[in-house]
Amino acid sequence: MAKSARAAKKQKIALLTAGGLAPCLSAAVGFLIDMYSKKLPKAEIIGYRNGYMGLLKGWSIPVTAAVRKQALVLTQHGGSPIGNSRVKLTNVKDCIKRGLVKEGQNPLHVAAEQLVKDGITILHTIGGDDTNTTAADLAAYLATNNYNLTVVGLPKTIDNDVIPIAQTLGAVTAAEQGAIFFENAINEQSTNPRMLLIHEVMGR
Repeated sequence: MAKSARAAKKQKIALLTAGGLAPCLSAAVGFLIDMYSKKLPKAEIIGYRNGYMGLLKGWSIPVTAAVRKQALVLTQHGGSPIGNSRVKLTNVKDCIKRGLVKEGQNPLHVAAEQLVKDGITILHTIGGDDTNTTAADLAAYLATNNYNLTVVGLPKTIDNDVIPIAQTLGAVTAAEQGAIFFENAINEQSTNPRMLLIHEVMGR
């Protein structure tokens, strides 16, 4: 009975990207929208603007029918179509300093109440280590306080440091692009034997 009631419950999905910009952010958003549109065509989808900041402030944009039809276009672009921010819900002082919550408020509680207010049943968080640890903190808070919500963390980072994930989204793309750039730089160096090239690579 409970299972059928849960299946019949109307789903509302929210997407959130956070942390630094990295390859696959836009693609992940595009594929999620496309897949949900196929599997749960009646489900409503929104995106929280600028990561956890948008969740705390209630900033969201709807994923319209027109966007659903063209969702896979996002796989051809970098960055994030819904914006990012570096906000941790457990860093209360920082959230207060930024004006995201008021003195005495718990950011986890504010986020949970916003999800309830928006009618969200599934929250997808797309990001790196901090994004996913924050997602875990939020999921634990929701479970402890009897909020009937599901949080799904999607590991995205060029650092490839989200344990126990063997390979995070964006890591291979970053490595490939770095290798291409290095190959071009080496070719340029061959024109002058006295040239010194410094190739800086970001990541851990």
